Amino acid sequence: MATTIIFNACIITMNEGMEVIKNGSIRVEDNQIKEIREGKIESPDAEYFDAEGMIVMPGFINTHTHVPMTMLRGYADDLPLHTWLNEHIFPAEARMVTPENVAVAARFAFIEMIKSGTTCFNDMYFFEDIIASEAKKAGIRAVVGESLIDFPTPSFHTVDEGVARCESLVQQWYGDSLIHPTICAHSPYTCSKETLQKAKILSEKYNIPLHIHVAETRKEVEDLTSQTGMAPAEYLYSIGLLDRNVIAAHSVWLNLKEIELYARTRTSVAHCPKSNLKLASGIADTDTYMKAGINVSIGTDGTASNNTLDMVEEMRFAALLPKGSLHNPEAVNARTALRMATINGAKALGIHHLTGSLEVGKRADLIVIHADASNMLPIYDVYSAIVYASNSKNIRSSMVNGKWIMRNRELMNINKTETMESMKHIVNSQIDNRK
Repeated sequence: MATTIIFNACIITMNEGMEVIKNGSIRVEDNQIKEIREGKIESPDAEYFDAEGMIVMPGFINTHTHVPMTMLRGYADDLPLHTWLNEHIFPAEARMVTPENVAVAARFAFIEMIKSGTTCFNDMYFFEDIIASEAKKAGIRAVVGESLIDFPTPSFHTVDEGVARCESLVQQWYGDSLIHPTICAHSPYTCSKETLQKAKILSEKYNIPLHIHVAETRKEVEDLTSQTGMAPAEYLYSIGLLDRNVIAAHSVWLNLKEIELYARTRTSVAHCPKSNLKLASGIADTDTYMKAGINVSIGTDGTASNNTLDMVEEMRFAALLPKGSLHNPEAVNARTALRMATINGAKALGIHHLTGSLEVGKRADLIVIHADASNMLPIYDVYSAIVYASNSKNIRSSMVNGKWIMRNRELMNINKTETMESMKHIVNSQIDNRK
């Protein structure tokens, strides 16, 4: 039984009591946290990791992204969402999204994710079976689902084929220790009522999350209201789609009734502040959502609309935006923002019994942050230091499921040079095709 002891650490547990251990140790056996306490834990034959000057905390959980879109980073910037999506991204995906390219783009995404402290991500895209396999090799925790949509995609031609791919993915990975399958329906404006209900039936059959874009833009709200007589979340509720298993990405334009519906049904929000800003979609009123009892987590969205996968930066935006938009410096404080980026994400994905906080019995998914650094000192409050002062380069090491996936900034399972060269080849081919 492999045992690792991390000692001399300032431990931010993110448990229910928000306990901080100023100088403590964590004992990890195989994939599980077995002991956390003050002082140094001694164990024969253990691997010791000295975390002096470091903060150890749960890894970040990115609850909404499209990882292979790293191949489309910067492809079509400074455009409204529907123009960007329909006139640029969808046509480019039709050309570029192949199984081979998805594998490379996923590995490329994992490099950035791991180096910026993400230990778990929730993905909606095509060829998710490949993304799952690449995540397993990289050692990063993944929640993955094939994106159902009402028109042909690179991975399926009909909705029924898409549903079959979704269920096949679930059956392949259900019960895995690292890969967690989910069901994805792209959105109410790209999926018919019948498609949405097929997705819900699968979600209920396996009791797994349903991941969907909701109320991202004002145009989406206006169009759907014109078609159905209801706002997006009201419409989804009317067809039985909202419940505790639903992760509603964006949810920028919720009315008061929709906020109450989310809270009552325990629907979670994946808040994507940078993408919403870049596409001028709006600013979600997350402070009001959380005060109403909604579980709000954080996602980066894809790199074509962000253009990074950096959860440190995303978390800071999630804390700062409400202060400016509400003219209230107390809105979404540092502790709340860190919960959004960790335990709230685990709750949204239904895996809070496994990850999202450092507690005995949970999986050892954690990051080690260099706190004795010029950009972080002095530290009067650890939550403030992480949310407002740290950056991704402060993250030195990362462990998922009890195994190091990065140590001292060196990736353990991905060949960075080879992956970058492969990505350059994809991009150069695309540039040649655009000439």
